[in-house]
Amino acid sequence: MSRFGAKVLLAATVAAGLMAGTGTASAQTQAGCRLAFEAGADQWLIQYDPLAQDMAERHFDVAVVNHGDRACGGAVRVELRGEQFGLGQPGDAQRLPYVVVDERGGVDVTPRAGQSARRVGARSLDLAPGERGLLRFSFAASPTGLLSSGLHSQNVFITLEGEGGSSLSEKPVTLGIQVASAALMGLKGEFSRRGGLATIDLGELTEGRRPLATTLYVLSTGGYSVAVNSANGGRLRQGSSEWYVSYGLALGDRAMDLASGDRFEIVSRRPRVDDYRLTINVGSVVGKRAGDYSDTLTFTVAAI
Repeated sequence: MSRFGAKVLLAATVAAGLMAGTGTASAQTQAGCRLAFEAGADQWLIQYDPLAQDMAERHFDVAVVNHGDRACGGAVRVELRGEQFGLGQPGDAQRLPYVVVDERGGVDVTPRAGQSARRVGARSLDLAPGERGLLRFSFAASPTGLLSSGLHSQNVFITLEGEGGSSLSEKPVTLGIQVASAALMGLKGEFSRRGGLATIDLGELTEGRRPLATTLYVLSTGGYSVAVNSANGGRLRQGSSEWYVSYGLALGDRAMDLASGDRFEIVSRRPRVDDYRLTINVGSVVGKRAGDYSDTLTFTVAAI
């Protein structure tokens, strides 16, 4: 029995030695190449005004360190985890395409198909033991239409891949474009410029309602307000005299109070492209002195 016991003990000792050897080999492999993302913003955010800028673009840096005891390298990939490609807002099906480029070699790493394509000859980030390196990326988007105000974003994962596609390290990053609340307005149709001032010639004044061939347009990234003020309180004036002809103004189907100034609001979470046809309603011209009459209207638009 004692011999059998010794054999059992010997077998157990040999097995334990094999297990210890395997564990040591694994630890040596892990210590050999240990790339890790060390620093860099977790959110890549671009401030963007679609009414003033044609393109949104910024550069972002990410630091990587080799914590291992031998030189090693990794190829850069960018991946999605179940999301549809494109920047978006909660509850909005619209997606904004974007581009992410590894600036070291000008390599496009955009995850259009859920992950960036593997490219033959792509530049690896090679680091000696304890060495730090810097990855620089450009993140850009060029919207083809108006965007709603607010944050348009997508979560991605920047990955360093070793030989055979194994993941050495990854960093989650939120890509985002913060669209400003903005609005602008202008005139289109029949008008001229005199001294930088848009001028509408009403021709011969006659009493009654008259639609004009001039339209006020508004472009906005969301809701907005429009205000109008009359220099003469809703009256056409002959020069500097005290002769007046009263009149009213409508923007589309909205009658505006020119006597004290007026405004209206459009509430929206979506971008807007709106037109307002100008219509005037001229009061009585009976007994008025002949001559030229005019008034200056000031229109103001503001995002809300």
